[in-house]
Amino acid sequence: QPRPRIWITGSNDPDNVRKIAEEGHVFATFFQPYEKVKSLFDIYRRHYVGNGVPGGVAFMPLVCVADTEEEAMQGADEIAWYMRTKATPQFKNPPGYVSTDLNVQALRGTFTKASDNIRAQGLDYLRDQGVLVAGTPDQVKGQIEKFDSAMGGVGNLLLMFQGGDLGHAETMDSMTLFGREVLPQIGARQAAVA
Repeated sequence: QPRPRIWITGSNDPDNVRKIAEEGHVFATFFQPYEKVKSLFDIYRRHYVGNGVPGGVAFMPLVCVADTEEEAMQGADEIAWYMRTKATPQFKNPPGYVSTDLNVQALRGTFTKASDNIRAQGLDYLRDQGVLVAGTPDQVKGQIEKFDSAMGGVGNLLLMFQGGDLGHAETMDSMTLFGREVLPQIGARQAAVA
């Protein structure tokens, strides 16, 4: 006592989102387009029961910040490798991650096709949908504000600066520029760096 905050990730199972909300846990999702994130956040908000614990929602996009948009998009292309690659089968769907019904649908190709469609999109689509946040500091600030507004508030913004083929130096430059130029502008929003 008090019970610690518990964060649970999810991406496609409305029933799991409802259960997370009813338990008062934090629901986090990532790499989903606006429409999907909004529907999941709405489900969470309809079913949230505090149980004395502050819950909430969280989202994690891929992030690349640079002095010019061209540099940022080059870095974004390197980090987006993370989305274009496919996980080996044993890491795709660990036991208990989704319900049996969703596993059956996945085996029929329903969710695989949806994930593959997102992975196949170009950087402009990923950025337009909030899956990728990339650009100059002012552009990144605007993208974060747009996403936050469209979602009715994100609550917890997790930022994935490193992944794919993006090197250490480029990652550190992006994180430093974000911390110096963007973070002070987005104010009280909770931002965690991954």
